[in-house]
Order: sequence, then structure tokens, then C-alpha cells
Amino acid sequence: MSLLIIYSTKYGCTEKVANRLANYYRKKYHLINIKKQNFNPDILNEFNSIAIGGSIYAGKIQKEISKFCEDYKDLLLKKKIGLFICCGSEAEIDKYFEKSFISEVLEHAVDKAYMGYEYNFDKMNFLEKMLVKSIAKIKENKSLIKEENIKNLANKLN
Repeated sequence: MSLLIIYSTKYGCTEKVANRLANYYRKKYHLINIKKQNFNPDILNEFNSIAIGGSIYAGKIQKEISKFCEDYKDLLLKKKIGLFICCGSEAEIDKYFEKSFISEVLEHAVDKAYMGYEYNFDKMNFLEKMLVKSIAKIKENKSLIKEENIKNLANKLN
């Protein structure tokens, strides 16, 4: 068994989650930050399982993640896949999954995991800081990554 983890991150929370997922998997894995690394679709054939994740900003996941799922839907539907999202609003997670992933991929996934959030004001610009302070009511760096959910996803993809 082998795991390919495809993710996109803005401030680094999703990257942390992707790395922790790889550590819990305990078998062959490969990480690809689809926003920063060149992606060769042939690599999909080398892996049994694929985890796909991103973070939610203004109600949407990164466009690279949505496009990846659309472009490679047929290949993804032949694999064991798990989906994960990092965001500050757990109450709306089902809506975010529905808006972020095409229905065929969403229905095929063995797990749809909420991984928590992290607000890192050191990496935000002034406007982003103001938005987080007013919407999330958070005024300083905060991390609430769901370690148990990461372990569960790794187990389901084994």
C-alpha cells in the first residue's frame, strides 16, 4: 500500500496536517503541494490511496484542489481516496465539502475529515488580520488541529 497526499495551503496549516497524515500512515507516501510543485499525472498510477486536502477561505477551497479533482476524476474514482479540509468553522464543514469537491469524488471518498484550523497572524497581511479578528473573533495566533481526525484518516487509507 502507498499513499499520495495532494494538498494546497495558504499559511501552512494544511501542510502541517499533510505531514502529520504522512507520519501516521507508516508506509510509502509522497506529498505534493499542488500550488508550488509541478504535477505529473502519471504519478497517480503509482499509488493505491490518495488523500486530497486544502483550506477554506471565503467559503471556498483553493482552486487548484477543485481543478485537480475535476481534471483527474476518472483516475481518482479507481483509487481509495480520502478528503480533508482545514477551516475555522466546523459547523459548516458539510457545506464546505459539497462546495469544494465534485459529487462523484465526494461520494467515492472513504472519509471526509475536518482537520481543524490554525490562525497565524504573523503570516497574514493587515486586511486578513482585520477579517479574522472581526469574523472569527480571534485576536492572536491560535491552533486547533484535530490530531485524532488525522489518525483516523490515515487508518482508513491503509
